[in-house]
Amino acid sequence: MALFGIELIPILLALAHVALGVVVLILAKLCRDIVSPYPTEVELTSHDNPAFGMAVAGYYAATVIVFLGATRAQGLPLDAGSMAVLQALGLDLAWAVGGIIALNLTRVFMDRVLITQCNNSQEITEKRNLAAGAVEFGCYIASGLVLSGAIGAKGGTLVTTVVFFVISLLTLVILGRGYLAFAGYNVAAEVRKGNFSAGVPFGLTLIALSILMLKATSGEFISWGVNLGYFAADAISGFLLLMLLRWVTDLALLPHAKIEEEVVRDHNVNAGLVEGVLAIGIATIILFLL
Repeated sequence: MALFGIELIPILLALAHVALGVVVLILAKLCRDIVSPYPTEVELTSHDNPAFGMAVAGYYAATVIVFLGATRAQGLPLDAGSMAVLQALGLDLAWAVGGIIALNLTRVFMDRVLITQCNNSQEITEKRNLAAGAVEFGCYIASGLVLSGAIGAKGGTLVTTVVFFVISLLTLVILGRGYLAFAGYNVAAEVRKGNFSAGVPFGLTLIALSILMLKATSGEFISWGVNLGYFAADAISGFLLLMLLRWVTDLALLPHAKIEEEVVRDHNVNAGLVEGVLAIGIATIILFLL
């Protein structure tokens, strides 16, 4: 079917995908309202809680990332008939709903094991802690990225998706705690104090680490031995290269500043932003060029 020489069916199907994405966002809100002990609209509007707003923004961004991962995993079979297209849209919706559930479970898991000395949910809702909000923002997007990577892996099944998501998540926690150990200052203590300049680089670094997980899960599934070997090699080498290049770029781009002093002593959000964005930039370079 064409109008003025333009094929309408691909456009209509693309609009159907967009509409499905809006439905997924609505479902994500309903799911969060059900599982969260804190009313979303009250925190966002009546209480005007910016820390909660950051966390929710990260949640919705992660939902979109998961949905895009589901749509990337398979294209719409335009030549296979309307029933095949509807089945493909239904499968995308199923993956997205599963991803929403996984995101909500992951938040609880990350809150308990990533920074064990800090109750993120309590810090965000009761203390309006922007640093904790920044960390949760990063946790959500990082979780969405590793889930999207697991869903979008070629040649995989539901089992491989679940296994690589769990492995990626555990690796993300391990590498995240490695960052905490080598940050040069007590990140957990600074987050508890509400030091936004400490929460921002940690949240952004979690996103950078999840980009490395995307590289580790990329490629077609061949066998458990081969793919797990590639995953381990990519994750370890990527992390070491990220830390090295980040140290070099810190020296080159902030030659007269010590990051730990700027963050802890001066509460310099600029330094935290630069540090975190550099980490994401380097991880993205590793993803696309190595």
